[in-house]
Amino acid sequence: MNSLLSSILLRNERDVVQARQRAREIAGVLGFDNQEQIRLATATSEMARNAFRYARQAKVDFGLSGDGPQKLDVIITDQGPGIPNLEQILEGRYRSKTGMGLGIIGTRRLMDSFDIATSPSATVVRMGKTLPAATPPITPSRAQKIAANLEKRPPESPYEEIERQNRELLKTLQELRARQEELAILNRELEDTNRGVVALYAELDERADYLRRASELKTNFISSISHEFRTPLSSIISLSRMLIDRLDGELTEEQEKQVNFIAKSARTLSELVNDLLDIAKVEAGKVRIRVKTFSVSELFSALKGMLKPLLAENTSLDLVFEDASHLPTLRTDEGKVSQIVRNFISNAIKFTPQGEVRISADLQNDKMIFRVKDTGIGIAPEHHQTIFEEFTQVENPLQALHRGTGLGLPLCRSLARLLGGGVGVESEVGRGSIFFAEIPIVYRGDTSDDQAGGETGAPEFHRPVVMLVDRNPGTFSRLETIFRKSEFQLVYAEESQSAGRWMERNIPVALISEVGPDAAVLRDVVRLLPPEGNGSNRCFVVAVGSPEEQLRAMAIGADLFVSTPLDEHILPELRRLMQRESPRKLLLVEDNEVSMYILRELLDRPWLCLLEARNGQEALDAISREQPDAVILDLIMPGMDGFEVLRKLRSREESRQLPVIVYTSKSLTAQDKIQLESMSAGLILKADVASRMGPEVLLESLSRLGISEPRNA
Repeated sequence: MNSLLSSILLRNERDVVQARQRAREIAGVLGFDNQEQIRLATATSEMARNAFRYARQAKVDFGLSGDGPQKLDVIITDQGPGIPNLEQILEGRYRSKTGMGLGIIGTRRLMDSFDIATSPSATVVRMGKTLPAATPPITPSRAQKIAANLEKRPPESPYEEIERQNRELLKTLQELRARQEELAILNRELEDTNRGVVALYAELDERADYLRRASELKTNFISSISHEFRTPLSSIISLSRMLIDRLDGELTEEQEKQVNFIAKSARTLSELVNDLLDIAKVEAGKVRIRVKTFSVSELFSALKGMLKPLLAENTSLDLVFEDASHLPTLRTDEGKVSQIVRNFISNAIKFTPQGEVRISADLQNDKMIFRVKDTGIGIAPEHHQTIFEEFTQVENPLQALHRGTGLGLPLCRSLARLLGGGVGVESEVGRGSIFFAEIPIVYRGDTSDDQAGGETGAPEFHRPVVMLVDRNPGTFSRLETIFRKSEFQLVYAEESQSAGRWMERNIPVALISEVGPDAAVLRDVVRLLPPEGNGSNRCFVVAVGSPEEQLRAMAIGADLFVSTPLDEHILPELRRLMQRESPRKLLLVEDNEVSMYILRELLDRPWLCLLEARNGQEALDAISREQPDAVILDLIMPGMDGFEVLRKLRSREESRQLPVIVYTSKSLTAQDKIQLESMSAGLILKADVASRMGPEVLLESLSRLGISEPRNA
């Protein structure tokens, strides 16, 4: 309290009344409105009466405090026995026959600040009310004048105070009655509004149900009609092919032209049917995302072979795929990414009379940006958005030659959104176009909330699972390249909550997490561990960070600490931690990308570490460097063929006994088979693997050579 305005000793009931009067007078002088004056007077009266009734030598002091917003302080002190059960009183749990406690709680609600300090020999009650904003600051000299004026005023009689209280009470009752009437009117208006809102919601629900049924009918209609179209269209295309191939006799020149028109129209209609089916599936939410890990180089290689035939009729156009070997792998739906890029390339080829179509990719902010750039006719800026709308085509000079369905680009947009990305175009008339698709390198649905109740990111695990918890998907992309050829399968969670939901259904053999500045993520990861055991539920925690963070990581509960950056050394550390036997090394020698892909998929086993070579010389170098346990060798390769590789292997002491299985589609002569047998090489025909639809042939052959699953794998 900076300035004392007034002080009243509470010696009798009249002094309690005077304290109430003085509180009102001071509040009026300081600019408080009538309601605040009543609150101050009531609070002061209640506390003064308690002090007079239950204590002795009580006193009420009024003063000002505060340098910023000033405050009126009311301090009531006494020399009484204190207030027992004060904590229960302030919490509203204490009840007494005299009513003590209710007044304290009510007073606290009336004031801006309220505090009681009590002991067996004294009690001090401090109450405060902030001065109105319109009241100018009270200087010390003005406070002295207010105090002097208050001392000059004679106290009012108790009867006058009672009359004043009665008037205040009547006025308050009138205001309450008015408020009740306003509240009743407001309640009636709210009831009317609620009835209107309920009716509106019912109408909206009915409209939504109608739209839902209409959408389902449209989707069912498109799907049914499209499927019905496919059979006769396939028949038309097949019959046209038979006629063009002259299986039933020669055609006149005019007949051949007519049949070609029929075949071309049927193929166009077939493309329309396929696009309609795809769009209908996307709209109906029936498209299944098949997540797998693949590289951009693999994608480009497949597209290159698929789209080369489209250039047969246009020799003045080049199809260029830029090198993508430096880019990280993606974990998303390869088929849908391929469909998006393939549509972009097909459009570019159609509307580029000469020049080149260049396909590239680069990584930006955890998204792979695929670009298809052409030197074609270009698109005006006002059509950049409309071309992604269904059944929309832009008039152009080449439209007579290439009239499409107007569904390809809208389908690309829908598929990209489904994968968490988007598509766009940059183009000017006469200057070519750049169509681009932004695809997250890790499909978020793998560990998102949407799939918490459905399939996991990888529903079948053929290898022990290691989970990476990291906010940067790029870390997963880099590590996955290392793990994909190991006995472990790497899965990804962006944060500990997603990891926790995933671990409700699956238990990994290890969790990898960075320590971080405050180690919060690592602590959350440690809390996810299942109960300690020596069975299949044992899960190890691998902490990643700078060397100075090692002690903190181990103290939190990490089983292993690895310094950043993570590289291929993480694999032997994990094996040592879990006391696992290293996987058997198997070298695949194959120059054909598709055949290599098939081998890689069929032999994806936790106990096999797959190495790859594209030709004979690479194979010999890899054998000297890696010392594999066995080799699967193709015979027909550019440069050094499989027979030459075998001869070189058998001529060296270190590889003379190396198990080799020849995997070929070549029709072998009796001499070829004798030659292979003389060099102790097994033989598997690609046709046998294809006909048996599985890896059994390969695994059985490896097992006969002593390459089989270790006991503790």
